[in-house]
Amino acid sequence: MPQRFTLRLTRVECLNEQAWEWGKDEMRMFGSAISRKGHLFATGYRSLGSYGEGDVRTDGIFPMTIVDTELEDDGLEVLFYVWLVEEDGGVRDSAAALEIEFRERFRAEARQLLEFRFPRDCIPFTAFYKAALPLNLRIQDAGTKGRNDEVYDPFEALIDRPTGGIAATEASGQFFLRRSKRLGDYLLTFRYGYSQVPVILG
Repeated sequence: MPQRFTLRLTRVECLNEQAWEWGKDEMRMFGSAISRKGHLFATGYRSLGSYGEGDVRTDGIFPMTIVDTELEDDGLEVLFYVWLVEEDGGVRDSAAALEIEFRERFRAEARQLLEFRFPRDCIPFTAFYKAALPLNLRIQDAGTKGRNDEVYDPFEALIDRPTGGIAATEASGQFFLRRSKRLGDYLLTFRYGYSQVPVILG
């Protein structure tokens, strides 16, 4: 039975504002996710708001839906890969092109792995990593355009349906993203959920 999968960003906390930065930090998020069966999702280049030390956001644009889709019962694992960006104007102008470049690279890597007769179940995650890792340099380079964005190290999470309650119709969990750069220190809380999709009998 298919499962509806949701991934949401529910909370952002500025533990420490960036050093040598005029005004508040303008935080953004950019990344992608992929399911075990090869369904690819992009976060888009999203604004998380403006932050000074001690600021916490849990309302307004939050909870922010990152993924909301149906997954096959035998492909519930989702790999999430994301960058935080303190924006001054560089990555924003390149985000759309970077997303297209990533998708094209992912498809090319997947085709090559298929030609090499790589195990089919392993192709989506392997191709995803082979496409995402080089993208880090491209994003860092884009950040040097304009007034030099601060691009934090990428964060990854492997999400799966919580065990122990497979008979239940719903299951959920959460994880945390924490990244620091130039004294800027941010903690993000993500929540995910799985729920059975009702079967409609004709």
